Amino acid sequence: MNKTRLQQLEQLLEAPVVPKTVTAAEWEREGGKRNPEVGDTLHAKQGVRIITRVNGTELQVLETAASLTPLEERLLGYVLQHNNAKPVSSSSDLERQARRLGEWIQQSVTAGEWRAEVPDRMELRNRLFDGMVPFLLLCEQLDDKEPNYNELEKTIRTYISDETLLVPLREHEWLILSTDRVLTEAEADGDEALGHEETKEVLASLAEGLHQLVTGEWGGECHIAVGEPIVPSENVVRIVGTLRETIFLGRKFHVGMQVHLPWLVHLERLLSGIPEQVRSRFVEEMMGRPDLFTDSETISTLDAFFSMDCNVSETAKKLFIHRNTLLYRLDKIKHEAGLDVRSFNDAVLVRILLLLYKVTKRK
Repeated sequence: MNKTRLQQLEQLLEAPVVPKTVTAAEWEREGGKRNPEVGDTLHAKQGVRIITRVNGTELQVLETAASLTPLEERLLGYVLQHNNAKPVSSSSDLERQARRLGEWIQQSVTAGEWRAEVPDRMELRNRLFDGMVPFLLLCEQLDDKEPNYNELEKTIRTYISDETLLVPLREHEWLILSTDRVLTEAEADGDEALGHEETKEVLASLAEGLHQLVTGEWGGECHIAVGEPIVPSENVVRIVGTLRETIFLGRKFHVGMQVHLPWLVHLERLLSGIPEQVRSRFVEEMMGRPDLFTDSETISTLDAFFSMDCNVSETAKKLFIHRNTLLYRLDKIKHEAGLDVRSFNDAVLVRILLLLYKVTKRK
């Protein structure tokens, strides 16, 4: 709500009106309903609160000490709902249905109902058939104007499939569901199905291409995560939660990475649940030299070494250095840290220390 309208509302209510941000959990603790919507009111200690906008777990509210009758509360809620609604005339039926589905997904994720199945009342339920590939696109900073629904949908369909479904979630965030034919089209012979690891490689390639497409069209900083094929009518809430967590972990542990894969952040998910104080103490106690990871060459060497499954020859190729040069670097790490990354146990420990250091150094 802009300043002028806020002043007008204060004049009508004859009392100050203060915009605030509260969490959905706080709203529920104070007596609000579990899945809050725009226009909902709550009588708190500070006064009457009314929701003007819902953005995931964050609620934009107006707070006033004015005494409102039940009728006045309902009228004010109706006005806020009307102002918050998007004009139907500018949206296609598909967009309206997709936004409705996105709102339901968001409410289910916020409520922690990850196993919820898409209800029959959703018009798009019959389009959520077996075997769809989920992508989660997050574009917080775009160089140009953010694309509208039709523009983004059209662009994505030119890359993936005509049967792709675009579902808006939170602001700057979209769920993309594509038929799993995008995988079968990548099969070598067309007859033999892809193996599990081959499927992951194709999914990673598709996500990378989709990221390049969106950033090439609109610029800015975008992140994308992709999951293995699902049955959306049964698993769409769970996969949205998983892909959001994947992007969060990728941005937290791997700064500079824009394409994030759930099967590559299992260790990061485990470490993220450890309290910060425990992480910091572990790093201090286990590292022979506290400044070991401040060397960019050491970090790039270890990152490449682990990404190549600790294969010395492949790592040297990836880094464009001689094999003996890589061995020298690994021996240097062994001498300074007392840990030999060519040994399985030491490699696991160094991998954990490196991930923890990347997080703790930014605190």
